[in-house]
Amino acid sequence: MNATNMRRPRALLLDDDANVLRHLGTALEARGFEVRAAKDAESGLELLFDELLDLDVLVADAELPGRDAVSLVHLIRHAGGERDLGLVVLGGAERGLREQLFALGADAVVDRALGHAAAADAVASVAARRARPQPSRPAAVHPAARGVLVVARAAFAPVPQLASAPA
Repeated sequence: MNATNMRRPRALLLDDDANVLRHLGTALEARGFEVRAAKDAESGLELLFDELLDLDVLVADAELPGRDAVSLVHLIRHAGGERDLGLVVLGGAERGLREQLFALGADAVVDRALGHAAAADAVASVAARRARPQPSRPAAVHPAARGVLVVARAAFAPVPQLASAPA
């Protein structure tokens, strides 16, 4: 691959702890990543849907407000059918949860107690395993792909609560 085709890997961090976002983000940037971040599931999913085609790895808190890691991994791997995006879960040290996350398609589950450097190493490892030669991307997203993303976004958007009519 020549220098014009090389790009920095991209990671999306989803965690409600600002310290984790800052420290892990810095550790990933030091390893050459471009980093995006969100503090909750709703804004995280919005970023994910907007940038899915350009992301290499999603790093999510096991207990993210609004959506736990099990439902997030299930949403991405099974409901969304996304297989190319690396998935790293922070937390989930309990054996049953780890096994469930791996069975659903998580690429790595990192115990928070190991620290930010270990998490960044795991993310870099997942990105490297999933790296593939990047063909030049078309100028626009194929209409069929755009349609799938729009439908997926609508399907997982919060349903507005309707006020009931007075009796």
